[in-house]
Amino acid sequence: MKRLLKRLLLLIGTPAVALLLLYLVTDPFKTLRPFSLQYFDKLNRDYLSSELFLRNNSVYHYNSFILGSSRCCGFNTYHWKHYLSPESRQFLFQAWCETLTGMEQKLDYLDRNGNEIDNVLLLIDIPGTFAREQLSRECVFIKHYKFSGQPEMMFQACMFWGFVKMPSQWISALRQMVHPEAMEFPADTVSNDWGYVNRHADISVRPQRDSLSNLSDKGRISYLKQIEGKTDADLRVSEPLITEIFQEQLVHIRTVFDRHHTDYRIVVSPAYCYMHPAINPEDLELLREIFGSENVFDYSGKNEMTSNCYNFSDADHFGLSVGWQIIEDIYSN
Repeated sequence: MKRLLKRLLLLIGTPAVALLLLYLVTDPFKTLRPFSLQYFDKLNRDYLSSELFLRNNSVYHYNSFILGSSRCCGFNTYHWKHYLSPESRQFLFQAWCETLTGMEQKLDYLDRNGNEIDNVLLLIDIPGTFAREQLSRECVFIKHYKFSGQPEMMFQACMFWGFVKMPSQWISALRQMVHPEAMEFPADTVSNDWGYVNRHADISVRPQRDSLSNLSDKGRISYLKQIEGKTDADLRVSEPLITEIFQEQLVHIRTVFDRHHTDYRIVVSPAYCYMHPAINPEDLELLREIFGSENVFDYSGKNEMTSNCYNFSDADHFGLSVGWQIIEDIYSN
């Protein structure tokens, strides 16, 4: 019996130890040791955004922030800067599937640690922003421990467990040991904008290419098949999403803005209208009551922007030309 148990432990333990050693040696998600800003993993965008901020803040002293989900890829902070004061130093706090709780935590961190919060563009997705009241512990979505307040060991355990559950990451980790340049990720290492070109592009000229032009043929065909045949019969309005807990969080965010005399804009983000619902009128009214109707901009539902499939790289994500238009719209008054 003892021999059988030893063999069983050896059978189970050897792969586990091998995975642990691979994880510790390769640091596949770049959460264990300092990493080059040129090469990093994009699995957890919240961690990347937070780590870029923590490294750069003492140099750039950021005071202007865009907060939201992956839809923030459609914004160019260097274009946004043209609508702010010359002293503005902008940063994009982007996270995959960002929640209201995640955005609240980031603003609280800034408030506690002495950052000025002069300008904020806060992006709300329907229904994603209000999808979960509790923060996920999945390795793709778990929040940076310095912002969430959770123990670092718990964060690292969640990341390792995520590595164990994704065999594709084992191969990627081995590849990184041989070709570290495979980790290169196109994000601006100052503003955290998506893409290297944002800092140096001619931001006086509005982007003209539609989002579909940036896709591979396979991606373009997949997207067009997904939306084929959609009509007004597919238009929907979301059920009310702002619970009492979310309402308290929104009021707290407004309190932080008031304390810093923040110039803020709340944007209900656009998405392809035949695939995503419009914000519920009750929720929109609540946002206007809390933040002021002059500061809330609703781009959900059917409109000129959201009914044009060429404004999106998929049903969720709008392109830079749309982000450009939104910034012009909300700062035109």
